[in-house]
Amino acid sequence: MSNSVWKVGVLFSETGVTAAVEKTQRAATLLAIDEINRRGGVHGRQIQAIAYDPRARPTLFRDYARRLCDEDGVRIIFGCKMSSARKAVLPVVEAREALLFYPTLYEGFEYSQHCIYTGAAPNQNSVQLVNYLATHYGKRVYLIGSNYVFPYESNRVVGELFRLAGGCVAGERYLPLEVEQADIEGALAAIEAAQPDVIYSSLVGDGTAFFYDAYRRHGFDPATMPIGSLSTNEAEIAQMQPGSAEGHIVAAPYFSTLSTERNVDFLAAMARAGGVGMPVTSNAEAAYFQVHLFAKALELSHSDRIEPLLDALYSIDFDAPQGTVRVERENNHTYLWPKVGRVNARGTIDVVFDPGRCVRPDPFMIDLQPQAALLNASVVVH
Repeated sequence: MSNSVWKVGVLFSETGVTAAVEKTQRAATLLAIDEINRRGGVHGRQIQAIAYDPRARPTLFRDYARRLCDEDGVRIIFGCKMSSARKAVLPVVEAREALLFYPTLYEGFEYSQHCIYTGAAPNQNSVQLVNYLATHYGKRVYLIGSNYVFPYESNRVVGELFRLAGGCVAGERYLPLEVEQADIEGALAAIEAAQPDVIYSSLVGDGTAFFYDAYRRHGFDPATMPIGSLSTNEAEIAQMQPGSAEGHIVAAPYFSTLSTERNVDFLAAMARAGGVGMPVTSNAEAAYFQVHLFAKALELSHSDRIEPLLDALYSIDFDAPQGTVRVERENNHTYLWPKVGRVNARGTIDVVFDPGRCVRPDPFMIDLQPQAALLNASVVVH
């Protein structure tokens, strides 16, 4: 590897079914790299990003990860949105002593020494979402998702959380990633017949907007049967018809409406980097702060080799737009600041439930009952 630069890989899709969100992650990653380089880089060496477009195809994520490691001399990769992409890349980095920084909420129940998970684990979004939905709307949930690993596993977790709350699953359905209108219509007919109190959607990509738009056309009312989601964010809302997302419920550690000084600066920087009008998402915020975590660890370790870099990473934190974040040594996941929000008429997200504290990552949901007790004592914002 050249001593003049620190090479890193960037794998986010600029085309394909999940490109709307991944473009925000790519922009945030490059923004953070630019900020670090403008300050002189790390130990006088610039960070050089080598980026490819995997087009939302897991096989291309795998192939480009191999190219980054084997041909481009990269040890660090920032990338992946869908869990199928992450699972395609992990064997590559594990075999090559490389490290993947993964900035997307996911289904949990995974650990790799070669992955840093900076998106929310289920105890940092699913618990909060189910608590809010069951308390305010009811305990009969209909589960709908895209046909791949994250929705199946996330629906399993959410269904179990509703059962623990004394509720039940009224139905469950999966749609193709390349969804068609007939798929949406069939799902809405099944939901209407089941009459749930709430819908939990783990749809991803372009199908998200199709589903919310069709929900509105059918005359369903979010005041009495809202869609709750972890994966719907500002990028998907921007793809919907005006008003389609209004009243629906989402959970994440970050919303672009946060009024912290750090977030105001971040939004301004994203507007300059990604263009005015680019939605800023929780996935983008995680993509941004994980680069800064890496740079601080690199400063401390003087090496991008996995062992010294990880030792340094576990000892530092970063003042992210959502709040101070750090990586847990025991599971390589990140301490985050969970929130629940409701989409307003402008298509932005108002916080309606805020624990007001940083939550330790528990990707295997070992401490579920203590977390439930903590949430019951949390702050609700009306």
